[in-house]
Amino acid sequence: MNKIKFIRVLVLGLVISLNQILAEDDVQEVVVISSKYPVPLEEVVGSVDSISLEDLETRMVSDLGDMLDKTIGVSVSKRNVSGRAYNDGISIRGLGGKRVNILIDGIRVAEAYTGYGRDVVDVDLLKRVEILKGPSSALYGSDGLAGAVSYITKDPSDLAEFGQNYFSVNTSYDEDNEQTKVGLLAARVGESVESLIQITTRELSQVELHDDATQELDPFDGEQLSVLAKFKLSLSDSVGLTLTLDSQEFEGDYIFKSQAGMSYFPDVVSASNVLGVDDGNRDRGTLSLDFSNETSMFDNGSIRFYVQETDQKQITTRSKTYFAAGPPTMVNAYRDYQFNQDIDGFSADFFKSINNNGRLHNIVYGFEIENIEIQRPRIRYETNLMTGAVNTFLGGEYYPNKTIPDTEIERQSFFFNDRLELNEKTTIVFGARYDGYELTPTPDDLFYANAQSTNELYFIDDSEVSMKLGFLRNLSEEVSFYAQYAEGFRAPDFQSANLSFTNLAFRYAVGTSTGLQPEESEGYEFGFKGATDNMSWTLSFYDNDYENFIDTYITGRSPQGITLYEYGNLDEVEIKGVEFEMNADLSDNLQASLGFSVPDGNKNGEQLVSIDSEEAILGLVWNSNSGKLKLSGYANITAGSHDNLPPSCGRSGCNPLLALPGTTTIDVYGSYELTSNLKLRFAIRNLTDESYWNWASVQGKSSTDTNLDIFMEPGRNMSMGLKYDF
Repeated sequence: MNKIKFIRVLVLGLVISLNQILAEDDVQEVVVISSKYPVPLEEVVGSVDSISLEDLETRMVSDLGDMLDKTIGVSVSKRNVSGRAYNDGISIRGLGGKRVNILIDGIRVAEAYTGYGRDVVDVDLLKRVEILKGPSSALYGSDGLAGAVSYITKDPSDLAEFGQNYFSVNTSYDEDNEQTKVGLLAARVGESVESLIQITTRELSQVELHDDATQELDPFDGEQLSVLAKFKLSLSDSVGLTLTLDSQEFEGDYIFKSQAGMSYFPDVVSASNVLGVDDGNRDRGTLSLDFSNETSMFDNGSIRFYVQETDQKQITTRSKTYFAAGPPTMVNAYRDYQFNQDIDGFSADFFKSINNNGRLHNIVYGFEIENIEIQRPRIRYETNLMTGAVNTFLGGEYYPNKTIPDTEIERQSFFFNDRLELNEKTTIVFGARYDGYELTPTPDDLFYANAQSTNELYFIDDSEVSMKLGFLRNLSEEVSFYAQYAEGFRAPDFQSANLSFTNLAFRYAVGTSTGLQPEESEGYEFGFKGATDNMSWTLSFYDNDYENFIDTYITGRSPQGITLYEYGNLDEVEIKGVEFEMNADLSDNLQASLGFSVPDGNKNGEQLVSIDSEEAILGLVWNSNSGKLKLSGYANITAGSHDNLPPSCGRSGCNPLLALPGTTTIDVYGSYELTSNLKLRFAIRNLTDESYWNWASVQGKSSTDTNLDIFMEPGRNMSMGLKYDF
């Protein structure tokens, strides 16, 4: 905690001093996520962070955790389900999961089945990432309670000059998971045609935990292939057509050592040779018509047609021996859990700038229509090796089955956002969005195999209007004040609405949840932004209120003694805090970044367990005079977890929650230009070999949990890479 206080004083002192001493060298950064059109970052109303292509390459980012670990107020949690370890999702200011909008090129990213996580977009395809903190539904609709993350893929013109070709080959190795990567990228910009193709292959193993860990993750070997193809055709000086194809395939083989051995409930069983195969693909195609032609309705715009398809399988096999009253019975067990999602949609965005007697309106408006179809079948059986008999009643459930009926979701929306510059000093932002949401389940025999017979399926036909209002006032040439009110909502998803099954072995059942209301949020934020020609900083104060959180609760017990669960709108959450961020050019060769986050939150009046600890990040980047050598270092300083956490309670009783001490980790990155075409990069993460956990991954776990070490972060590890372009 003392470290954090020290950083606050240091940051505020540097702000005062650097504002007075820095020389002039003005370079403005622009972002799109805050208004759906480019706005200089220092003029954004609200909190937005961005990650550039240079930063992604410098830090040798290979997954979601690497990408966001230097962003204040944002964290990535890890989970481990039956031996499958993965990045679970993005949390913004203490709230995450499906409550954060994730977009790729302006389109909602497809969902993933439990066990795959949110690493469904290869970070090598990206040229930029933008993060909007706070409720985002006024621009991006449902799921925008906590914020939004926008992935922006590369364009041919980012790489090649007019009339030229661009080629690059890169390869890298990450020590922590023995990942080897090879990437090929080609681009050309012609007179009327631009094209790009990128192919990236990866081979990786399970992450190696810190040497202090008393456990290790189950062995894993995986392969990934991602392809991005983009073609741009100029139909005229004002009209262009873009076709984007984005495909990702992944496959992994597991040896589940943690699942082998004896178990005693509901049967006495010995398991061996427990193996897993995960495979899947995510494919996206987008056809975009972009135009610029000043009319009374728009200055420019874009119309997009898109499709996405996700198909995933999780297969687990094991050899089992049952011990009952008679002789042991040997069986082969097979399990295949699938997740399939098809998305097709149509969207249109229009931009219009209107100067009305010196008052400039920058208006963005448009609409979206989206259709989603979801299936989640589960196949499981055991084959008796002596008799050949096949058993499909396992663990108290009949198989094959579906715990969720096939579901179709339709979304229709219209949005409007006006950034009004009243004068040189004052800007007002107003935004509103209407969202229509229809959820239609289509049950079949597989769904009714284990569903409660008394269930009434939940059909949703609802709508929501989300608004935001912001204000920006320039107090001087260097400092401005802003304030914002923003709303967010999350419509009940297919799982919370209609998850239904009965498990007789463990004597519990989950029923459908008619009457669920959307989760809602109201975000209040104000702060100050400062900018000289060589430095920018932001000080933010926020207070976000969330209502109607959806969670499970016990509704009673059946006459047979089965505990009945259901989803309901149970929780109210408040999260507030302070954030500070600064970036400065200290000289022609040296840049510095400083920031801290001090969050706090409560749920139903008690301390919110999921809230991240206080954190500070300090960074230095140095470039040689020749520009060939670049070195950077970051210190992540995290305070201990919050005090007075409520106990963890379940069917087996209550236990005290895990508490963590403060930690400091240091990462170092470097690159050297061996020739004009060949560049070497390296990274040393956790330089001081700290033994630690990320709070986002272990929050809510009991201090007596015997599996905590499988969530420990890696010790000191290195990455190296070569890139050759021509």
